[in-house]
Amino acid sequence: MASVFDQYQMMRAHHLIFGYRGTLTNDLITSLLHLSDSKLKELKTPFRKKKSIINILIECLQNILYHSESFEDGIFNGHHCIFLLGKRENDYFIQIGNFIEKNQMTDLKSKLDYLNTLDSKQIHKMYLEVLDKGAMSDKGGAGLGILRVMKDSGCQIEYDFQEVDKKRTFYCMEIVINEQL
Repeated sequence: MASVFDQYQMMRAHHLIFGYRGTLTNDLITSLLHLSDSKLKELKTPFRKKKSIINILIECLQNILYHSESFEDGIFNGHHCIFLLGKRENDYFIQIGNFIEKNQMTDLKSKLDYLNTLDSKQIHKMYLEVLDKGAMSDKGGAGLGILRVMKDSGCQIEYDFQEVDKKRTFYCMEIVINEQL
């Protein structure tokens, strides 16, 4: 039972408010959003910041459901992920991780590196251009998700890739929701 207390202490030390590890479905995303909203209300999070956090969660969780690699690990079948919501002083953070096909890593890294060079006005302008053009990606998205996340957070996205095997990589991302929101 000491490990349960160790987990509690770790979550407390890292200022985690809420977390989930497992597979995703549309119904589960709805439940996770309701739970996150309840926790943010409990913490008396300002409305505008809470709205930004929920919008970012929607984008991230739907992105996992629609664009991550689905597989069976012997116990669960589906889109495996981890999602953590936490708070450091006045800034909230969201950490997301999911499996992607290794061949997606280079394009995703290039896109994130480029977007991280843009300021908030440039992100907003690009968001409106993509929204206006409505160009669809191979998986049906218009490329708006990551732009929306950056627009709503007001910050660059930190990310990393962890090699899993010859076919898969674990994509990790942290979004900080800026104090000024």
